Amino acid sequence: MQKLKEIVKKSLEKTFNVEISIAKQKSLIINEAINFEKKVIFIAIPKTGTTSVRTQIRQEGKPLIDNQHLNILQIRDLIYFYLLKKHLGTNYSFPNPDRASDTVLREEVENIFNSFFKFSAVRNPWARAVSLYFRREGVQLKDKLTFHGFCEKHMYASDTCRHPTLHKNQYDWLSSKEGELLVDYFYKVEDFESAIVDIKERTNGRVVLVNKRLNKNPISQSSAYRDMYNDRSRKIIEKRFEKDIDYFKYSF
Repeated sequence: MQKLKEIVKKSLEKTFNVEISIAKQKSLIINEAINFEKKVIFIAIPKTGTTSVRTQIRQEGKPLIDNQHLNILQIRDLIYFYLLKKHLGTNYSFPNPDRASDTVLREEVENIFNSFFKFSAVRNPWARAVSLYFRREGVQLKDKLTFHGFCEKHMYASDTCRHPTLHKNQYDWLSSKEGELLVDYFYKVEDFESAIVDIKERTNGRVVLVNKRLNKNPISQSSAYRDMYNDRSRKIIEKRFEKDIDYFKYSF
């Protein structure tokens, strides 16, 4: 097909005395959460400072699913569909013993998932709730609800996203159905500077991040989140996101 395009291109250029550029088709990638060259998977929980990391580990290409926020189980399933898409429609000979069976594909998925460095970021639930309230994308609420009214209705870790996956806690983005944590490493947004060093060491230098502040919301009050709460709203968040607070060791 590419050779045919070149023949047509040269013919048109000669006929009309013009120069024609043919844009190269982008290679297919799974999602910006996974980079095959760096052998890394980054689970981007909304409102945990993920834009900077995503832009730095993103592999060039056209994503199979162009959603920045997928949980770890969705990414694992997506690896299978990616491999399936790459293998289907590639048989041009008979007999065909060199074609991969479904069992082989699923084994390859497990090998990729287990061998890649899987990491994520988490955030103080009280600060994160304030950030969700002031968000400029997705479902915007600051002009529709008071912050205390938002806390009353705020039920899930991603329920103001345009493509919500209804997890109760940030932990649920990173765990199996049985509740087992599936990432190799997580860091607190508040400790990103030290996390950069850890990630470089744990990946043997494959992933080298810099502390860029991208997509910063100038109207958010999350840096002074305590001022947004009264006793009731503070306790609502404490009760609702108890798992995150206990596991990730957060306090108000």
